[in-house]
Amino acid sequence: MASGIPSFFKTPRHRSFEYRPVFYDEQKERKAELEALVAEERSGKVSDDRRPERLRGLSGHRWSAGGRSKGRADSPARTIRLITVVAVLVCLVWVLFYWV
Repeated sequence: MASGIPSFFKTPRHRSFEYRPVFYDEQKERKAELEALVAEERSGKVSDDRRPERLRGLSGHRWSAGGRSKGRADSPARTIRLITVVAVLVCLVWVLFYWV
């Protein structure tokens, strides 16, 4: 209806939808956490109750980051697979030079 003509019934207006996506950046959050830890350590305001908790969190992060690549390299299955591949390649080279 036109805005100048009165009406007994209220006409519905269009509804607008506002969407703001939320992104989670783990590296950014970790960096902010470490910066807060450094700021607290420098100011000397870290309570004795929070210090072990934060140190446990830091050491756990370091262990998990370094443990993945180390654990894979030292696994016995990987070593056996490497030895098998090298042995097969040596046999193929020997056959090619011996028979050709």
